[in-house]
Amino acid sequence: MKKFFAIAIAAVAVAFASCGSKTTSDPDAIASDPKAAAEQVVTLLQEQIKNADAEQIKAIGQTVSEKVAEFIAKGDNEAAQTYAGIISKFIDNNADKLKEIGASATLSEAISAVAALPTNSAEAAQAAADAAAGLAADQAEAAKDAAATAVSDAKQAVEDAAKAQVDAAKAAAEAQAAAAKAAADAKVQEGRDAANKAIDDAAAAAKKKLGL
Repeated sequence: MKKFFAIAIAAVAVAFASCGSKTTSDPDAIASDPKAAAEQVVTLLQEQIKNADAEQIKAIGQTVSEKVAEFIAKGDNEAAQTYAGIISKFIDNNADKLKEIGASATLSEAISAVAALPTNSAEAAQAAADAAAGLAADQAEAAKDAAATAVSDAKQAVEDAAKAQVDAAKAAAEAQAAAAKAAADAKVQEGRDAANKAIDDAAAAAKKKLGL
């Protein structure tokens, strides 16, 4: 199919030259000129519509798709739109004939990639500016969220540190109280032991005096 299309393109270029057309017969020059390239495609499509050759129209559609992709890959959206616009107009004007042949969808799909492109450089610049603005807004929101998170984390860290200090002071106070209680209990026990010993000593002395 591609071989047929390449031969057909060359034939159309020669035809243009022989008819005195201003369109150059240099295939490379034609390929880089979106209007000339699209006009050649239209000429080929007219011939294949006459022949009712859906297969050849399909082959042309595949090449059209590749050409649109080539312009887009080069960043030349205006060329892609010019090229697709001429072919699209032809498709609209011959919609019934293409439908009868069963080839309208093939060509429509071939230029569908152009639909999402900005229509001119000003719109492209605006689209880029809008994208940049959206990115900046997203980054600003992310920075805001990060700052809020950092403040929250810092606040939590301060609260945790304060609580840790309170818990440590409380634990120290409880330890001191326990130590003081243990010391007091020891003193009381020591006093009891001393008192019991004094009583025992006094009772022993009394018994000894009584000869018991």
